[in-house]
Amino acid sequence: MEVADSPGLTNLYGYHFEQHSNILNHPDMIFYGRYIDDCLGIIYAESAKDAFNLLENSIHFDGCVIEWAVSNTGCQFLDSFLFKKSGKLQWKPYVKARNNREQVPWISHHLMDVKRGIYIGELSWSAVLCSSKDIYIEAIRDLNTLYLMRGYPEKLVMSWCKKNIQERWEKRFAPRIVEHDKGVLVLKTRFDDVWNWFSAAELGKAVTEYWSEWYDHAEKGDFSASASRPFIKPSDEDEHDLSDVRPELFAWLQLDGDEVYVPDLRKIGLLRSRWIVSRKHNTNLFDLANVWKKTVFHKLDENIAEEGGIVPMIQDVIEEYQSDSDKATEQIPIESNGKDIILHRRSQSPDWEHPEFGRSSKANNQ
Repeated sequence: MEVADSPGLTNLYGYHFEQHSNILNHPDMIFYGRYIDDCLGIIYAESAKDAFNLLENSIHFDGCVIEWAVSNTGCQFLDSFLFKKSGKLQWKPYVKARNNREQVPWISHHLMDVKRGIYIGELSWSAVLCSSKDIYIEAIRDLNTLYLMRGYPEKLVMSWCKKNIQERWEKRFAPRIVEHDKGVLVLKTRFDDVWNWFSAAELGKAVTEYWSEWYDHAEKGDFSASASRPFIKPSDEDEHDLSDVRPELFAWLQLDGDEVYVPDLRKIGLLRSRWIVSRKHNTNLFDLANVWKKTVFHKLDENIAEEGGIVPMIQDVIEEYQSDSDKATEQIPIESNGKDIILHRRSQSPDWEHPEFGRSSKANNQ
């Protein structure tokens, strides 16, 4: 993993062997699906052992070992638990044993709309993971309790819940209409309370509508210098700082009998883009410490690359070491309970290297 194309390569690799095994066309296979490296199969079988043998003998990925967990009552798959109840297949959210269920605490400096967005996202996630309304309501009760334990005001949590719980349940499987011709224009900024009263969509609407009107006026040659809504005539000497652009991305206008070219934002989809705000946390002491650390390591790498390494200043202690080694083989008295004990050491003692930290210092202090 950790590479952009890894999920795609993984899916292609698994799809190759699944097609080769023809598992999707097996008469006893009700459903088979895979999410990257997690496989799920629902099978008609006389026992769990028969279902296990069918999967183990049918699906083989070269270089991979698939560990199947088979049950005739219920099975966990990713964040859901599938089970049988009243002759029907149902599912509910599943929390792993080591999941500490961390949430953004109320004391966090995240903006209110960020906290609200996280909660609404949890509602949508829970709606998809629940097969019935009763299971969904029970999951939301558990979610509300979790937020209350993180310090959120009860009235605020209940307000978010009442406004969004029904809508998220009704739209849990609604297809999302994605307009591929619309891009995204990101306004990069930092966390600030002012964004609680600011709408990026309204700003984008005001800007793009003005740009669109300007092109309409420019094509008609209708310019005005009104202070409230100016439509300024472009200059034929202005190159707009664009020299390496395809000619078809410009608009050619007739101004006073001359042909002038201007960048046409309509041809690159910018006027149809959706404006959003991207916020990051403000710089703190830990960020500055990381910058300092990276600067030091970068400078150190440069010095090593330019000078060929750093040679430590080492004192010539060969003669002194030899004399200390000779002493280490002699009999060394150590005080113990008022009696001298003679020890024969084969290696040099740390007490001889640093007597101020050894037994001799303790004896002198006494």
